[in-house]
Amino acid sequence: MDALANLRQTTGTARCLACGKCSTMCPLAHEGGFSARRIAGQDLHDEIEGRGIGVGRCLTCASCEVRCPEGVQFTEFVRGLRALVPPELRRPTPHGGVFQSAARSMAEGLVPNRKPDWLGEGLEVAEEGPVALFVGCAPYFDTYFADLGVRTLESARAAIAVLNAQGIKPVLIGEERCCGHDLLWQGEREPFEELARANVAAFKSRGIKHIITTCAECTRTWKVDYADVDSEYTPRVQHFAEYLDGLVQAGKVQFQADGVQRITYQDPCRLGRHLGVLDEPRRVLQALPDTQLTEMHRSGRDAVCCGTSGFIHCNAASRRLQEQRLQEAADTGAETLVTACPKCLIHFACAQSEDRLRQGKEPQIHVEDFTVLTARLLVSEDAESKAVPVPSGQEAGE
Repeated sequence: MDALANLRQTTGTARCLACGKCSTMCPLAHEGGFSARRIAGQDLHDEIEGRGIGVGRCLTCASCEVRCPEGVQFTEFVRGLRALVPPELRRPTPHGGVFQSAARSMAEGLVPNRKPDWLGEGLEVAEEGPVALFVGCAPYFDTYFADLGVRTLESARAAIAVLNAQGIKPVLIGEERCCGHDLLWQGEREPFEELARANVAAFKSRGIKHIITTCAECTRTWKVDYADVDSEYTPRVQHFAEYLDGLVQAGKVQFQADGVQRITYQDPCRLGRHLGVLDEPRRVLQALPDTQLTEMHRSGRDAVCCGTSGFIHCNAASRRLQEQRLQEAADTGAETLVTACPKCLIHFACAQSEDRLRQGKEPQIHVEDFTVLTARLLVSEDAESKAVPVPSGQEAGE
């Protein structure tokens, strides 16, 4: 059996009924020119030889899998197809492929030496211990997207502040590398595995048993994809939303009001549909005093992708999806759109920035990171019941 036939069998694509139910959910199907059903059934050698565009465009958001009556794992099918495309025939990636290039360099042996000079005053971390915070590519995002006003490192600071308030000094590992998400999903399996092995070795050597992230893609990668590379290292992996929900359910934290009145929530594809983490962030948001969580028309398992998964493919259709999603958020009457993934923050900020440059009329709803928002409203347990202090980027010397 050749590689393509084997991929059809292992992902269940061979069972596709061509019923078209996937098209009712697929965001790109509504934009025209994309059909998961056709891709599942057609001769794909043009795609593998670099002449097609269908597989490269797929958001891998897993919306199609929500409605598929045969349980076809279409996202895994697409990922496998991308791996079959020769490197020299792969299409260019957005932002000049700078993030993929950095990840490849790390996979080839470039060992980062991240200094925690971005922490700011008052935050405490450890060299060794059972709990670690996986920072991911936030330092690179903040440098590259500075003109958009995006500060993804704020979420790392916020997570550390909350952990400190619980008496935990998380381990920060200076030699931590990119998780490899984007390389894996564009078909570069070998460099991804090198990154996975390097990260596993670094975290295992420090005795880490519990890994917390503030990125949906990092969570999915550590929890699901690293297990395929090293099945012996099995730390507990949680997105910060899951961790904070546990504290809320146990009655270990309380929040204060801070003028945030009506919010809506964007489910990151990797956290929501891929991992099934839907209720946890909502329970936390619903625990915020004087705050009303108002759902968008399409939410939860039916939530619409922010326009592109990772930094793999981005075009005019991606921008339209972002603009439509921002409008849908504004239509709820919410002042703030909350999301739990830095890529969503970046994509929405980029769409709003372009709209301002065009002097457009798209809604400029405030977009905020879940971790930053909840940490800001968290009340510490000291006698004065002050909010948990979270150093800003300016205070941290950025």
